[in-house]
Amino acid sequence: MDPRYRFTIVISSLLVFWWLWVVISTYLFGNTGLNGLRYQQGVGLVGLAALGGFLAVWSAYHLIKWQRQQKTGFEAEPVDEFGTAFKMTGADGKSEPFRMALSKFQPAIIAPPQANTGTDPTLHPLEAELIGFLQGYRHWPVNLNDPDTSLYEQSLARWQVARHLPNSSPWLRVVALAKDLGLIHAYTEQRTPAPWWQPFTRDAVSFKLRTAPRPGMSALLLSTMPAFRALASQEVGPDIQRAMLAALRFHTSPGQLPLNAGALAPQLVEGLMRAEANLGALDITELDKLTPARHDTLQQTLPAAWLALLGNITPHASLVPATPAYIAGGTPPTYWLHLGSFLSNLGPLLEPALRTALQLWDTPNAGQETQAPAWGHLLPLLQEANLISVQHYGVEATAGTFMLADTAAGSTPWGPALKLNLDAPSLSALKTKWQALPMGPAADLALEPTQLARRAEAQLQALDNKLRELF
Repeated sequence: MDPRYRFTIVISSLLVFWWLWVVISTYLFGNTGLNGLRYQQGVGLVGLAALGGFLAVWSAYHLIKWQRQQKTGFEAEPVDEFGTAFKMTGADGKSEPFRMALSKFQPAIIAPPQANTGTDPTLHPLEAELIGFLQGYRHWPVNLNDPDTSLYEQSLARWQVARHLPNSSPWLRVVALAKDLGLIHAYTEQRTPAPWWQPFTRDAVSFKLRTAPRPGMSALLLSTMPAFRALASQEVGPDIQRAMLAALRFHTSPGQLPLNAGALAPQLVEGLMRAEANLGALDITELDKLTPARHDTLQQTLPAAWLALLGNITPHASLVPATPAYIAGGTPPTYWLHLGSFLSNLGPLLEPALRTALQLWDTPNAGQETQAPAWGHLLPLLQEANLISVQHYGVEATAGTFMLADTAAGSTPWGPALKLNLDAPSLSALKTKWQALPMGPAADLALEPTQLARRAEAQLQALDNKLRELF
């Protein structure tokens, strides 16, 4: 029940009890008895009390109604930037007045992270508002059939992946956070209170589907954020707003992007699809279980552990399942490290508490290395330190890794493997040592269907750009 309605009930109950007390103490058990004058006074007093109670309840009800109609800064507009009018329907299928407003107290109560204050200078205010707002939906499931993953967990995991994609921008990170906001409207929360004799037992919470999830609703909820509306005052703000809303509404059907969505919208759709593809290879329920202190320790320890790890590995010139690292000849040579070898050798180089938090006591099963809980934390750190590359001749990595295949027919793909970057000054001695070792032939990539599609799209885009230059 709304606290304001509960307040109205309490005040009404107090007025009723006061009226009963006046009647009982004055007219039933009073020491002066009943006379005409006191009777008239009592009738007037009781009438005024009843009228006052009615006016109090009536005033409180209309005050609550008036407060609900006030703007909080989180209202959505009934007409979008393309002129499309939204029409809402109730549970009975009949149209009802459009209303979509969020509580202005929600982000303030849950303390969104402070943007541009030194904690994370790259965090845009709109990202901070979305992260703060999503904090209120830690219990909100993404999939009704699999309620273990919450809306908050999946959105934050996608945001973490999007942060480390090539050419990532604040607008891509905002779109990654807002992609599943429509589930707030698509699902409805049902609470079943405990029996009256169990007053301290929590309500049983369940969810059911109210309407089909629609990408347009995610765009609608994003448009209610104050930082999003503040973009309109910037020079290119309206173009950015239009691109983000269009990317959210049409990311499932990029071919239907409006022509006036701008050049940024296709880039956001492409980045969102990449983040979603990489997200599917990670165990997102484990992404936020590393404490900030241990995360900092891992970030400080990783460079030295990386150098020690590579120094203890001898690369091979052939691709066999037991190969820990591979050197492919060419100009320049390409250095590859098997992800399973990396994870199994990294564990002994870490302190026990950090190794336990990353679950690196056991070797990951073959073929499931990218799903190891530690990989979700290690991949962003390796990319930030520029120790690995996530591109190989225009092909994007899947969860930061590649699958290699020997040029010989019938060879078994080797991987998942990391493409090493040995250009750092601290790795110069190791690079000199490895360059003197025997090198194998240049290996082909064992591309998945999604990678093949991306590669074909990239080649077609390059061809289209070339034709535009010529003609």
